Amino acid sequence: EALDSMVKTEFWYGEGGSRTEGRHTSVRHSKKWWLPSPQVPKTGLSDTERKRLVHQGRVVRQVFKAAKSINENVLLEMPVPEVIKDALAKSGKANLGQELHKVLTAESSSGEDILKSLNLKSEHMALETINKLEAVIFSLKERTIEQVSGKSPVRTTWSFVKGPMSEFDKMESLLDRAETLLQLLKIRYPNLPQTFLDAAKVQYGKDIGHSILEAYSRVLGNLAFSILSRIGDILLDDCLSNSNSPGINLSETWVVDSHIRQSLL
Repeated sequence: EALDSMVKTEFWYGEGGSRTEGRHTSVRHSKKWWLPSPQVPKTGLSDTERKRLVHQGRVVRQVFKAAKSINENVLLEMPVPEVIKDALAKSGKANLGQELHKVLTAESSSGEDILKSLNLKSEHMALETINKLEAVIFSLKERTIEQVSGKSPVRTTWSFVKGPMSEFDKMESLLDRAETLLQLLKIRYPNLPQTFLDAAKVQYGKDIGHSILEAYSRVLGNLAFSILSRIGDILLDDCLSNSNSPGINLSETWVVDSHIRQSLL
């Protein structure tokens, strides 16, 4: 419906860059060099067109959130393949790497502080960090279950947190921090490619129902996110074209640029 409504619009696309590029150096264009740039009239969009785009953005945003939620829930229900499970359970804290292990075990570090200290400069680095976190979270949960059930003796090799804490408490502390950081990263980067664990679940999944629902929700979510990105680019270009334009309110719009991403999700 959102795509079908994009007819007789006041904006268009051009290969030569947007009209505002000469006056405003835009990072988003360099990051999306393969996409045609949005063009709007010199005077900006009309109030009617602007309100229509904002309304479509709100609708598509709800579709994106629903599809993403469905996809996450389906993936949670899909089992981790045994071959992956065994490898992760044995690797322990080696899953984290030295740098990530250091920031997670630093004293009095909140999730936001840890996120800032990682200094992630690209989505690729964010995905790599998420892969490490998911691996160690899975490993820690397996270890916790084993210790609670008495299948595994308390070990002293998991020295995650300094101080007079029991082995179980140390694992619980690291698990809590790792899960907090993981959620912050997923909020900051809402449309990353599938993680290693999720891709493995899909690849080795044997439940046809799960596979169909996972694939459909993933494709729908990616499409919705792409539409939100395009709407955000148009609204931002409208704002840059006309400094008097009231159309872009950074607290309510759906621009996917990292600088104003927080209002999207």
